[in-house]
Amino acid sequence: MKKLMLSLLLSGVIFAGVAQEKSNAKENVSRDGRHATKKEFKLEKKTAEEIAQIRTDRMDKKLKFTDKQRKEIYSLQLDQAKKDKKNFADRRVAMEQMKKDRMTQREKLIQSLNPEQQKVYKESFAENRKQHRMRKSGDRPVRRDRIERNHKEGKGNIEVSKETLVKNS
Repeated sequence: MKKLMLSLLLSGVIFAGVAQEKSNAKENVSRDGRHATKKEFKLEKKTAEEIAQIRTDRMDKKLKFTDKQRKEIYSLQLDQAKKDKKNFADRRVAMEQMKKDRMTQREKLIQSLNPEQQKVYKESFAENRKQHRMRKSGDRPVRRDRIERNHKEGKGNIEVSKETLVKNS
């Protein structure tokens, strides 16, 4: 009886330890499985000077800069941070413009359809949005028809020619 209780206690402790490790590992992973960025270092919330200072400090901890090196590295980081901020702003404006263009194109397309076609188009659009949301959340169902079609067409099959095998040998 003592051996049974001891083994149950030991297995419970091991299980609790493994569960704790897994929960700690998930803290730094975002919803879609990518590694989450630290909130302190998001570009849109910091000025170029703050970003350059953070990057320089982070490098200084590992590399132990002299005062002269620190000033040079800070100036390089500041230039890069300014470029990054500019590119980020340009990208945001371009994305907004692209969304507007797509909306106008979609409206023109809907106007050229008859009411029955409009209904089918809107249902299809809603289904695509649903699939997109599911893909982001990781709950997207496997599309069997696409897998079977690709298999029949030979896509995904790796074929190596005899010449390639001879060259690599």
